[in-house]
Amino acid sequence: MALDAQAYWSQPMRRWLVVFAVLYALASVAGGGAATAHPRLRLLDAEPVAFKGTGFQPRERVRVAVYAGERVVKRVAAGLRGAFVVRFDDVRSDPCAAFSAVAVGSRGSRAIFKRPPTECPPP
Repeated sequence: MALDAQAYWSQPMRRWLVVFAVLYALASVAGGGAATAHPRLRLLDAEPVAFKGTGFQPRERVRVAVYAGERVVKRVAAGLRGAFVVRFDDVRSDPCAAFSAVAVGSRGSRAIFKRPPTECPPP
């Protein structure tokens, strides 16, 4: 005994199913892959300082400011997947001191990195 799809689903039920399928397709297209990711800033290296940013908008221009005893700013552009790597060759972070960075994108993306000071032996 085979089930007939026409007999199983009523006309209003089929109509709602089509409406939900269309709404789901529109929401997935409008949401985009990069828009759902939260911008993040991760320390790659402390000598010299290097960061990797992810979750930014594709090709977004990003200003990265590092605070490690002094303030140094660089500008980079995120790639097609919303990621970038930026190096600060002249900045060295003191492992005993606090250290932070902020990345602000031209389209509103924002990520913060903070490293608290650690206890160091007296000199």
